[in-house]
Order: sequence, then C-alpha cells, then structure tokens
Amino acid sequence: MSPKRNPSQLSIFPEISGDLAAPSIATIPEFDKALGNLIKMSDLGAFIQINIQGIEKIYSLNLHELHTPPDFLQNNITPAPITVHLFPQDTRNEIKKLTYEVKAFFNRGNSFKTSFGYFLFRSHFPSWKTYLQERQDALNQYLSDTLSKGVYGQYFLDHFQQGYDYFKDAADETAPWVFRDKILLKDIQEIRNNLMETQTTLSLLKATDLDFPFHALVLKTAHIPMVLHQFQSQVHVHSVFKTIHLEYLSDNDINTIEDVRKLTEKL
Repeated sequence: MSPKRNPSQLSIFPEISGDLAAPSIATIPEFDKALGNLIKMSDLGAFIQINIQGIEKIYSLNLHELHTPPDFLQNNITPAPITVHLFPQDTRNEIKKLTYEVKAFFNRGNSFKTSFGYFLFRSHFPSWKTYLQERQDALNQYLSDTLSKGVYGQYFLDHFQQGYDYFKDAADETAPWVFRDKILLKDIQEIRNNLMETQTTLSLLKATDLDFPFHALVLKTAHIPMVLHQFQSQVHVHSVFKTIHLEYLSDNDINTIEDVRKLTEKL
C-alpha cells in the first residue's frame, strides 16, 4: 500500500509517510498558536453535547417489505405501513418532560449555547456531573413508579397486539395464516429464543407458514425489552465532551470566555 499525500495538508508524521521533505504540522508557528489556544480554552470550559438513549422504542410494519403475496390480502391490496410505539402518547410526553429537564441546568451564569451544544464553564463541571446523575436517578424512579407491577409488560403486549391486528385486518380469507386467540409474554419469549437459536431473520420467514404474522412480529420487536429492568438498563442520560478542530484556533486569540463565544459565532 503506497501512502497518499494531499499537498494542501501537513503531515503529523512525515517520517512514516516516507516524505521527509514534507513539513510536519508540529513544526509550524500556526500549530503552536492553535495548540496554545486549545489549552487555554480547556482551562475555561468545554463543549458539551447531551445524549439521551434508549427512551424511544418503536417498530414499523410494511407488508410489502415482508414480501407478502398480494392474494393473501383483502382485495389484493397491501395496506399502508404503520409505526407502533411501545408507550402511549401521555407516557411518552411525561418521559420527554423529564429528559428536557436535563437542559434546564444550563443558564447564562454557567454556560452559553452554540450550534453544536453548550460551552460549559469549567468551574461548573462538578455540579454538572452531580446534576446529570440526579436526572438519571429521577428518570429511573419515574419509570419504576409508573411502569412496575405489570404495567410495562402490558404496554409491550398492547403494542405487539397492534401489529398482530394489522395483519389480521389485512388478511384475506384465502391466507393460510392461523391467528392466536390470546397473546402471552411467555409465548413471545419462547419464539424469540427459538428464532435466535436458529438465527432466523425476516428474510428467511415464509409467508406461507401458518404462524407467519406472529413470527414476523417477534422479529420486528426483538430489539424492545420485554421486562422493565431490561428497558431501564438501556436508558441513559449522559453528556459527550466535544472538541474543536485546530484549524479554527490558529487565527484567533483565546484568553476569555467571551473570546470563545465570538469564535463559535463564526463557525
């Protein structure tokens, strides 16, 4: 493999690239200034981006994508695709409120907003860490209080049933499918385990199988935990410290927070 060199870029390791004549970025004055500005900026604070993971649980159903034969469907017409949420709208709204409260920490006294997150002043790092953990604990407590004692399991069954009814309503009487009278969590778990052991995917399912709708839904919802504690283990409220490219720091002087603010307005 031969090294590729862009003449508009400076090499960090010219001795490795084989072009010893190429100047290293570490030897030019601009690099020293940019690195110095980066160090001073780090003393002032850091760019923070908030990530909230694991809250939104949905699946979509499209019988056309599942290669369902048209003659299995009423009037040979494929119904419009649907998207199904694990939680009802009111529960989703309450969870969103709790996640929005994370941003309530930021104000003019401890940060300023940028196009790619917040610049948090360094003196407020400890309080931000504490606040973030408090928000995580509050969210977990809400989930426990609201979704325990079988509530979460019922929500899972309800959203699974919506997809099952979608199949049932679309099916023509000529379809070979046999629909179950009652869906139980233990049956879903059993089929999940079987399909996982056999490494069965949606593309391997046969639409002519009697239990095709049930198996298709088990695979469609496989990414959604069936019990509350597993769902909670996927919910995380955390922040990511972002950096800034050195090229933006070579033509600026960073000494104060106001200097950082003016720099971000140019980006």
